[in-house]
Amino acid sequence: MVIGLISGGFRVFFSAIDRSTRPILSAVLGLAVCLAVSGCASVGRLGYDNFSTLALWRLDGYVSLTPDQRFRAGRAFDSLLVWHRATQLDDYAQWLRGVKQHVASGSVTETDIRGWREDIARRATPLVERAALDIAQVAATLDAGQMNRLRTELARDNDKMRKEWMPPGQSERVAARTKRYLDRAEFFLGSLTDSQKQLARRMAAEAPPAEDSWYAQRLGRQKDLIALIDRIRTEQPGDAAAAVWVKEHFLRYTQWREGPDRQPVESSLASGDAMTAALFAQATPRQREHLQRKLQDWIDLTESLRPAKAASGPGAPVTPSGAAPTRSAAQSGLQP
Repeated sequence: MVIGLISGGFRVFFSAIDRSTRPILSAVLGLAVCLAVSGCASVGRLGYDNFSTLALWRLDGYVSLTPDQRFRAGRAFDSLLVWHRATQLDDYAQWLRGVKQHVASGSVTETDIRGWREDIARRATPLVERAALDIAQVAATLDAGQMNRLRTELARDNDKMRKEWMPPGQSERVAARTKRYLDRAEFFLGSLTDSQKQLARRMAAEAPPAEDSWYAQRLGRQKDLIALIDRIRTEQPGDAAAAVWVKEHFLRYTQWREGPDRQPVESSLASGDAMTAALFAQATPRQREHLQRKLQDWIDLTESLRPAKAASGPGAPVTPSGAAPTRSAAQSGLQP
């Protein structure tokens, strides 16, 4: 539950990013997210090891890649996975160990949870910096038909999101919000007591009604993304300049867009932090043990995904340790 900042943090903090920019940026953030949102180590490993295939499939669904674009994007995803496996996982494991140790101390505050959310946001920076050039290169090759498809797919996503998060009546919205609170809590704590369920329902009902503001942020990010790609397509500034634009654009996503919807979103996050801290304060010994096991599972998973040390001696394979699977191997391992 405290690591609701990972699932709730990644899924909530990046929901306006991941869903609204899914064609490109979610492939970058997905490396980190797949560890966070998976319910078990086998699912997390499957998603991570097949990242290149899944990311390419997702991107193709939004813009219908040409063969050349598919090759270029696939090669970029493979390279990103190799880099991420070699350079980022130690930091993730160390961070998770720190969270686990803090949770074991028995005291978790709203300030702790907010700090962990901010930690997660900072970990997006090296991913964006690494992927910016590849994103820019693919963006420069998209044609008008692909841009129209992108707009259509984003609109379809928006319709789905409105149905799930924004039912027409206020009571229905509170019920949907309550379900999200309860589902997240049970994922991390296991079965909740009656008093914990009552607390979650009460806090969901009292939380700021920020769904419209979340949605406005989402639409704003989509508009910004389309404008960025169109600028790269029309101006063709060259790889270096376009990569700078991409990096500056996506690094702004670690902050909420300025405007009247920003404050309600920040209040909504603060409300979620308060609920997380309140539920942890009521956690039973069994629930705390459940949470500790989940954290350790993630630590073990993260450590197991690191590249193996190169074998030595006669007959050692010549392929670099930790290399991403080939396209055919990845596709044979998982067909989306």
